[in-house]
Amino acid sequence: MQRLYPSLEAQTCPEPEQRLASEHACELQAPLLRCQVPGSESSVRSLSSLALLPAFASIREQLRALASYAPADSFSPGLAEHLFGPALRTSITALEQFAACPFKFFVHFGLRAEERKFFEADAREQGSFQHKILAQFHEELQQEDKRWRDLTPQEARARVGRIARQVADEFREGLFGASDQNQFAARSLAAALEDFIETIIGWMQDYSFDPRSVELAFGGGHDALPAWEIDLGNGHGLAIRGKIDRVDLAVNPERDEALCTVIDYKSGAKKIDLLLLEQGIQLQLPAYLAALRHVADPRPVFGVRRLDPAGVFYVSLRGSYQPGASRSDVLNGASEARRLAYRHAGRLRFDALGQFDRKAPAGNSGQFNYALTNEGKPNRRFADLLEADEFNALLDRVESLLGQMGRRIFTGDAKVDPYRKGAEVACDFCDSRAICRIDRWTHQFRVLKRNPTATKKT
Repeated sequence: MQRLYPSLEAQTCPEPEQRLASEHACELQAPLLRCQVPGSESSVRSLSSLALLPAFASIREQLRALASYAPADSFSPGLAEHLFGPALRTSITALEQFAACPFKFFVHFGLRAEERKFFEADAREQGSFQHKILAQFHEELQQEDKRWRDLTPQEARARVGRIARQVADEFREGLFGASDQNQFAARSLAAALEDFIETIIGWMQDYSFDPRSVELAFGGGHDALPAWEIDLGNGHGLAIRGKIDRVDLAVNPERDEALCTVIDYKSGAKKIDLLLLEQGIQLQLPAYLAALRHVADPRPVFGVRRLDPAGVFYVSLRGSYQPGASRSDVLNGASEARRLAYRHAGRLRFDALGQFDRKAPAGNSGQFNYALTNEGKPNRRFADLLEADEFNALLDRVESLLGQMGRRIFTGDAKVDPYRKGAEVACDFCDSRAICRIDRWTHQFRVLKRNPTATKKT
């Protein structure tokens, strides 16, 4: 600190709670300003000798304000409308961030702060790399007027391998050729995709849905689908945009409609967490399906008059493998382990089960995690299979949560209010910690609890 301000004299804060400890000099400035100056009234916190230096006379009032600075809990509704406009153009991911901590949303989408970008093959770039390979796989088949199921598992595997090699050379100005480490990462990601596509195609004999769209963007100026608009009242609204990894359809030509399923690719295993969903922190998967059910005219994109929501699933692109008891167990069960590694996790409608799995109710293909009772009803020990009214209530609940968050945003809610769920806190996934500057040891986190008014079974 004295290197920054040579004329500053060392001063010890008289109270124990004012003693300073920090890793960075910039973190000492506000606490120093809170220290009392000898001779000042004990009941009033005044500026330290730093603020009394002649050089700071012109900004002394600003320093006084800094001494008592803390992020505000809210800003005016008028400012909110000035920042966001009457219709907030946003994404589900952004609204999930608001649910995790309103201040984080304000920093990123009110102040437009962005993360620093690096030329490295981090988790985000690796995911984009795999998404691009699968998108090109789908586009090639469309150009050849083929469906995924028209390939054998081995043909699909070979095609993905070829596309992966091509994409690796072109992706992000040669990112995956920039180092031996990146080249190894590209080979590993491609190998995982080969296993993935071979497993998926193998399930197609029991799966009546066909991939219809990949990387389906909505809400942009040139996107195939318009934004999903939600009226918030008082002249405000949400215009939600996004990109859906994959949309699968089971078409009923006679009724000119199709059962619709949304697939969300993930780098690792992920399941719907009911508590996070109820609190608005994990909405993306069902929200995308809810958006599709509001498409007024799906025919130009999907070729049918109406979409009937039927399922939402997370799928790991790298496989979620479980450890075996021994080496022999792993080797002998390699085929079954791969099927389990790419099993879909999410929610599906019970009345559409025959379309998802032709082996039901007598058997189970293994693609979905469900079981039936002796009476042929969903076994409640498995959360993925829902009755139709429960499934529709899930989508309704998601729409309601989005509306609630939208109205809070327009009131100017920007409270530093990260959640806690067990040992997990929102700050673990936040890059704005240097701005809010809360102390994780003393901050009173918002502990997530089940909402008794929410749908009991989602």
